[in-house]
Amino acid sequence: MTNVFEGQPDKRQSDDVNEPLSRFRPRYRALTEQEKAQHDELKEAYAIVESLIIKLPVSRYRALAMTALEASCMWAVKELTANK
Repeated sequence: MTNVFEGQPDKRQSDDVNEPLSRFRPRYRALTEQEKAQHDELKEAYAIVESLIIKLPVSRYRALAMTALEASCMWAVKELTANK
């Protein structure tokens, strides 16, 4: 998966990989090429697991599994994109 965004970043994205840390991230730091590749790899892996969960019978447990998967993906990406 390649990065879909091809235009110029807006004011929410910094061009600085060392953007100051903020819990609420008013501006996102620029990712390195390695981080972009890792981000894409993570998202692809989560998409594979999502496709497996969707094949399960519709139930509360399936919904809980999907919610947990979404939360896990969010935290993984947050860690990846956090200022180091």
